[in-house]
Amino acid sequence: MTELYSEKDINLINQQLKKRYTIIFIIFGLFLALVIWSFIVRIQWLSMVAVFLAGVTLVFGIDLFCLPLHRYRKLMTSALTGRTHIGTFEFKEAESDPSMVEGISCKSLIFLGEPDKHGSREQCFYWDAEHPLPDFKAGDQITLKYTGRNIIGWDKATN
Repeated sequence: MTELYSEKDINLINQQLKKRYTIIFIIFGLFLALVIWSFIVRIQWLSMVAVFLAGVTLVFGIDLFCLPLHRYRKLMTSALTGRTHIGTFEFKEAESDPSMVEGISCKSLIFLGEPDKHGSREQCFYWDAEHPLPDFKAGDQITLKYTGRNIIGWDKATN
């Protein structure tokens, strides 16, 4: 079975997060030093601007540069340590446009499985857009390893 995530991937994400937090807090520290200096020399307008820039750096820096990595790390952690399921499904189609699922860019893949209580056989699973999509053809039997609706491993089913 081809696994999409490994412990090495989590370590790389952790290193990226550490670098990003370091850069954000260095910039925040510079603005904070400017705030302290402006309090000492009593330049009111500079104090207000420096406080504003420090807050913007902290809030937007973390929201734009760190939270997406936290969401991605959560997906990988769930894939490696969470509850997983394995099932064989018939591939039907891949939707052309990526969508955001819990803050992660994914492609929706439609598979045909066992009918549910409403009689529908279509099941939607999400493929991480960071990984290249394998060459699935309509009608292929694919064994999926998934957590929730996110695919974390796959293999061509043997008949």
